Amino acid sequence: MKPFKTLDEQIEILKKRNLKFKDEIKAKRYLLDNNYYNIINYYSKFFMDIQTNNYYDDIYFENILELHYFDKEVKQVVFKFIMEIENHFKSILAYNYTKIFKDNLYSYLDINTYEVKYILEGAEIISSFSKKITSKKNSKEDNSIKHYIKNHKLVPFWVLVNYLTFGEVVKFYKINKDKITNSVVKDLVHFLEENTSLSIKKEISAKNVISILENIQDLRNITAHNNMLLNLKLRNDLPYLDIIHEKLGIKKEDNRQSFYHTILFFQFFLTKNQYRIN
Repeated sequence: MKPFKTLDEQIEILKKRNLKFKDEIKAKRYLLDNNYYNIINYYSKFFMDIQTNNYYDDIYFENILELHYFDKEVKQVVFKFIMEIENHFKSILAYNYTKIFKDNLYSYLDINTYEVKYILEGAEIISSFSKKITSKKNSKEDNSIKHYIKNHKLVPFWVLVNYLTFGEVVKFYKINKDKITNSVVKDLVHFLEENTSLSIKKEISAKNVISILENIQDLRNITAHNNMLLNLKLRNDLPYLDIIHEKLGIKKEDNRQSFYHTILFFQFFLTKNQYRIN
């Protein structure tokens, strides 16, 4: 395990690796406020010779800060619009789910409503939902779940969805049957048609939407926990869609795991004005 280093020692280590400083006092304060590991280990690699593990000539600590600032600003913008995506997706999913199960408003607690191949995930979701409802029901604070149980004796999914994390919502969508997932896709396509000003004739599968959502989920966690966004490789290589990729010169054989490619698919979940701002 690496021993603790004081701020002065941290500065000396960086100097020995050929890093220069315009203002050491400000540099020490910045390292104190933002964590040496989060600044140096994340962003230094863009300014270093990986063979020697030293900085290139004429690289300043302030150059690293500029990159850190830039990454931080991008993360704030991305996170803001992921919140909008989360809101839209929860609303569309809740509407379509309840429309199909309008006569069984506790269907989300019935294992038989989920795809058979996801039986274990379905059991986990049911347990998680049950605990969430019980917790809110017994809470001393007022909340909509408590209100619905008291006044209507049940908690419809459009109420429960407001208490679910984005990860839980994505998992719930993934393990549902085709009649649910495909119904949601049809409403999401409206966003894409608005953003591209084109009629979508090619069918877009729920499987593709799930891969996009999983990348957005990872991107959400990264931006929320202040991890580095630059040079990020997300879990899924996203599908190729002519209407999105062709005009940008992106080819079918190109890898689409970067956060840039995931942001292109924000068009599935945001209005035209929102996406333009993003």
